[in-house]
Amino acid sequence: MKNIHLYGQFLRLAILGKVQYKADFLVGIVSILLLNTVNLSLIGILVYNFHTLGDWGIWDLLFLYSFWMLSRGIYGVFFWHLSDLEEMIVGGSFDAFLLRPVSPFLQLLGKDISYTGVGDFLVGVLGFLLARNRIGLYWPASSWLYFILCVLSGALIQAAINWIGASLCFWTTRSNAAMHIAERFTVLMQQYPVNIFGKYFQVFVTCFLPVAFINYYPSVILLHKKIPMEFSEEPIGFFIRQTAEEIPVWQYLSPLVSLLLLVIAAGVWTMGVRRYSGTGN
Repeated sequence: MKNIHLYGQFLRLAILGKVQYKADFLVGIVSILLLNTVNLSLIGILVYNFHTLGDWGIWDLLFLYSFWMLSRGIYGVFFWHLSDLEEMIVGGSFDAFLLRPVSPFLQLLGKDISYTGVGDFLVGVLGFLLARNRIGLYWPASSWLYFILCVLSGALIQAAINWIGASLCFWTTRSNAAMHIAERFTVLMQQYPVNIFGKYFQVFVTCFLPVAFINYYPSVILLHKKIPMEFSEEPIGFFIRQTAEEIPVWQYLSPLVSLLLLVIAAGVWTMGVRRYSGTGN
């Protein structure tokens, strides 16, 4: 409870710092809205020319994109500044975190928030409402609960991946280049349904860099998609075989995947902090 209270105080101070620059806040929100408008326009042009992408129509793709925007908005507000760790280690300012009687990670999380995540979240809400209305989705309470849980899980999956990437600074000093590559890859994957890519690629984004659990698999379930992934010809693994008649249980595991990644990320961070001895600055 003490750590939660401290984190709340850190966030309050970060928010007070941000609201001092109202024009910067508004410009940032508008730029994010314009960027997402461009992304959606490109997807719309692609679907207009090909009608569907792997059995996903324009409103299905809007739902998929909006699902990602909701989780990305949450991630963006609270975790976007994980990439600041490289600069802090290079400049030596991270050392101050180790001198205080508070978790270094808690201090890192609470030192800043990113208002651009608000723009992403707003895009997600508007896109989701529009797609849901055009598709005609009427969910029971259990589906709403699953939806909310998966949005939060998607945010945590993105946070865990970037937490691992940022923690590599303790060994390499610089890791933002690798984080940027992972970020670009994640952005690409969240805009299109995974099933339009090759089967080995699907295995990669499911088992090794599990970004497909951010929005694709939850969307398959919530949109009642039954998409065959024809793995039966080669023994890649029983857990990734799917037929058009059923959805495997593992596709429901976004919350579990997020928790597993957080445990791994926490372990990498802990090992990194223990070996860290400063950079001499």
